[in-house]
Amino acid sequence: MKGTVFAVALNHSSQINFWHEAFHEVPYKTPPKTPIWFIKPRNTVINSEDIIPHPVGETVQSGATLALLIGKTAHKVSVKDAEQYIAGYALANEVSLPETSFYRPAIKEKCRDGFCPIGQMVKIHSVESLDIITEINGQEVDRWSTQDLVRSAPELLAALSEFATLKEGDAILLGTPHQRVTLHPADKITVRAKGFPNLENTVVLAGEQK
Repeated sequence: MKGTVFAVALNHSSQINFWHEAFHEVPYKTPPKTPIWFIKPRNTVINSEDIIPHPVGETVQSGATLALLIGKTAHKVSVKDAEQYIAGYALANEVSLPETSFYRPAIKEKCRDGFCPIGQMVKIHSVESLDIITEINGQEVDRWSTQDLVRSAPELLAALSEFATLKEGDAILLGTPHQRVTLHPADKITVRAKGFPNLENTVVLAGEQK
């Protein structure tokens, strides 16, 4: 990855359902009407086969998803034209510590070293009905469908490019379900989807990496 990795919160129907009551409490008293964006900085980005550091004493959770990869400069792109700016997609893992609120920037939870594995790009026309599968040590522990995303990949690209100029090499993580998989040191985590090379990483207790 040579660009900026943008990510979106609350883009899976299960997240909206889980936080529904909290959204109607003070201070906002209404659910968000636009995408909630955050960034996975460069220190988080690693490749398949790289090590995910597990901070000592923390709970670390996997968030298997897809990354939309930008192919050319995109600014104020419409939804109908968005496909022209997409170079392809890759499996990704938006690793995070647990979140208790969406009203504060989750820097310490989201921006740890190695907390954003991204796999090999695949040129595919549509990802609107794709099962994203997580395996831990060879056993399937999670499966979700991109059909449950609130906004599609083209809609997210259009929304982000409305206020941020996207460059070739930038990426957008499409979102994760509310329910996440807890990772432990020595776990081997594999993210799979039809048509994509597996994204495989091993979890190692921070300070023990070789």
